[in-house]
Amino acid sequence: MKAVVFAAGLGTRLYPLTQDRPKALVEVAGKTMLEHTLVKLHRAGIREVVVNVHAFADKVDLWLGAWSVRFPEMDIQVSDERDLLLETGGGLKKMRPCLEGDTFLVHNVDVLSDIHLTELINADKTYASMAEVNQPHLATLAVRQVESDRYFLFNKDGLLCGWENVKTGEQKLTGHLDEPLTRYAFTGIHVIHPCLFEAMTETGVFSITDVYLRLAATHAIHFFDVTANHWYDIGTPEQRRAAELVWLQQLPR
Repeated sequence: MKAVVFAAGLGTRLYPLTQDRPKALVEVAGKTMLEHTLVKLHRAGIREVVVNVHAFADKVDLWLGAWSVRFPEMDIQVSDERDLLLETGGGLKKMRPCLEGDTFLVHNVDVLSDIHLTELINADKTYASMAEVNQPHLATLAVRQVESDRYFLFNKDGLLCGWENVKTGEQKLTGHLDEPLTRYAFTGIHVIHPCLFEAMTETGVFSITDVYLRLAATHAIHFFDVTANHWYDIGTPEQRRAAELVWLQQLPR
């Protein structure tokens, strides 16, 4: 299995830590977030990775070059978004030549967790084996039942049916709406099947969330509940400090 690391974000909320580096190279517990992510992928047996770059792209290129010396068994490809940051959907579409033909895992660079990626991958394989002809399996999303501003909405069968922003009251609903839905916060970790690319009609700069919500009416997009796991969004200096304290004391490194 291949993997994608979304590492192109500006990291504006992490300023001043991102004054001279991208958020991917901000350190937590003595290691960059990019290293934490790649080590996690390596431990899951993943050896082919595509990393997108935008802000301070040259610094990421240099860092990845040093990483490849340490881990020559990992094939790291760079998806260059220097000219235009494409967001998650547009970024994946640009990576299509590197990803077609096989299922792949996507991991945001600015999250730390003790989520077992192999368990997520195995759950996705089970879902794929149960897929119906008229509703092909598209993706498995690692999600948590925790307080958040935005949620994916799933039915009793664990299928994606919508999205909600509780701050603004905005809702986007699609399919399977004849029953109560449960809120889950997205972790930024998911497994996607290559049928995504044929179904992705969006162009330019767009979010994978919008693609999922459109395709949920015709494809199976399942949840994988990781509420019991530790998970941290390294979005601000305060969140970084809080995560670092727990990471040093409790979580496996």
